[in-house]
Amino acid sequence: MPELKFNCFVCKKPSIFDKDITYVGNLGSTPVQLCIPCSKHNDNMVLKTMYDRNLESELKNQLDKMINRGENNSNVGSFISRCNYRYKHDRQNPFCNEPLTYVSHIDLTEQYQLFDDFIKPITDFLKDDTSPHKQQGLISNGYQTKGNLFQGYDNLFEGYDIDTNEIQKIIRLEVEKYREKFKNSEEGFLKNWPEEYTLNGWLINMKSGGRLKPHMHEYGWLSGSIYINVPQKKTVDSGNLVVCIDDTDEADKKSIDVVTGSFCLFPASLLHYTIPFESDEDRIVLAFDVKPKTKEI
Repeated sequence: MPELKFNCFVCKKPSIFDKDITYVGNLGSTPVQLCIPCSKHNDNMVLKTMYDRNLESELKNQLDKMINRGENNSNVGSFISRCNYRYKHDRQNPFCNEPLTYVSHIDLTEQYQLFDDFIKPITDFLKDDTSPHKQQGLISNGYQTKGNLFQGYDNLFEGYDIDTNEIQKIIRLEVEKYREKFKNSEEGFLKNWPEEYTLNGWLINMKSGGRLKPHMHEYGWLSGSIYINVPQKKTVDSGNLVVCIDDTDEADKKSIDVVTGSFCLFPASLLHYTIPFESDEDRIVLAFDVKPKTKEI
């Protein structure tokens, strides 16, 4: 049977029809077909909508469909963990059954000349406020830089002595140490590590009272953060990073006592948020995702 080809309604790219994945529907009277990446994105959004609306049986069916066709990503892993918590399910998680076990927190200042290499240059760069900002509803009293810090920022960083290649080398080295630490794990996100990955990074700058609401990174595999500046704490947990299964008070979680120079890694299926802080100093974080490299059709 000849391959059925079409142009995706969303990204407009030429695509090949796959009866198990390709989304087919209508927008009013207009027929809609989505390529495989856009179809999977649509499925991910469907999961969130069903969870927000508390549709237990529909969620189970949607997860069954995605798992049966071999989906294994942070979004599937996150919603399996959340459904296991909320509905007392006992479903095996192909991404990570015990994500809180795989949270890592180290001090980079013990190994690298962090301040001279990029803490001070990044702080100076943000003080000048020349970076484009992303519209971000998750952040209160702060902002996130737009785009990928590791692509297209060379001109903006000119004059600040910020070497993004060196930052990426450090991240990649620490990611490999993380994998080595957990090399005997049977968790899916480690056993099925992407053949190739890219790094997507951004800066978050928050002022006194700032906070980041609970969320996860549905396109990441491993999420991480480098703490460029963490103001002195006025309470035990002010400014802490919290990783959790679900965004309820009762859900399992870990509060990480981050300081300037902290480096954190955790499965991208985990939700995370920050605790508000009070200070005259800004709280500055370089956040990033390890993302599986997508193959062009």
